[in-house]
Amino acid sequence: MAINLLYKILLVVFAYSFGSFPTAFIIYKASKGGDIRNYGSGNVGGTNVLRSAGPGLGILTIVVDILKGFIPVLLIYLFFPASYILYIITTVSVLIGHVFPVFLKFKGGKGVSTVGGMIIASCVLPFSGANLILRLLPAVIIVLTVLVIFFLTRVMSIGSITAAVINPIMFYVCKYDNYIIIAAAIWSVIVLVAHRENIKRLFKGEEKKILRKEKEE
Repeated sequence: MAINLLYKILLVVFAYSFGSFPTAFIIYKASKGGDIRNYGSGNVGGTNVLRSAGPGLGILTIVVDILKGFIPVLLIYLFFPASYILYIITTVSVLIGHVFPVFLKFKGGKGVSTVGGMIIASCVLPFSGANLILRLLPAVIIVLTVLVIFFLTRVMSIGSITAAVINPIMFYVCKYDNYIIIAAAIWSVIVLVAHRENIKRLFKGEEKKILRKEKEE
């Protein structure tokens, strides 16, 4: 029992540390030699890398951040599939790590890609008793929502905020277990809090569009 508890604690600590991995900062630093926080929006996330360094590095950053969310959920499924409270705590820890990373003085990204990884893992891995189509539906609709809104508006934050709002709703409609719905609701709150400045800029009509790679100064 004590060993089992220790493993669970270690998983939560790992989740936060793994989430804190500063993907955008490291990728931009390694490729461009600069600090991503000095370019674009100043955010340490895939969208800012996409805006400031182009689609190649931007997509790489987003994929790595998706894996940051996917892998901890995979570990829960493999080793603690019936630990529902652990699922909530671990996934929230990953997201908090990304948004408030210890390696960057607790100033990180917005968490959208990391949440995306957790959503994909939760839908692909059979945590829920729902049938396969219902299991996959939340991930498909949420991803499509982000992509469609982005391509229509060229403003990533609108798609991200919309996805955060519908995220727990989709899990509820698709009859997922309550602990996943609760976790999804907490993820959404954290993502919306992380986007508070974007929301202010959207109301003011000042949010930047992603049209092409911006010139570095």
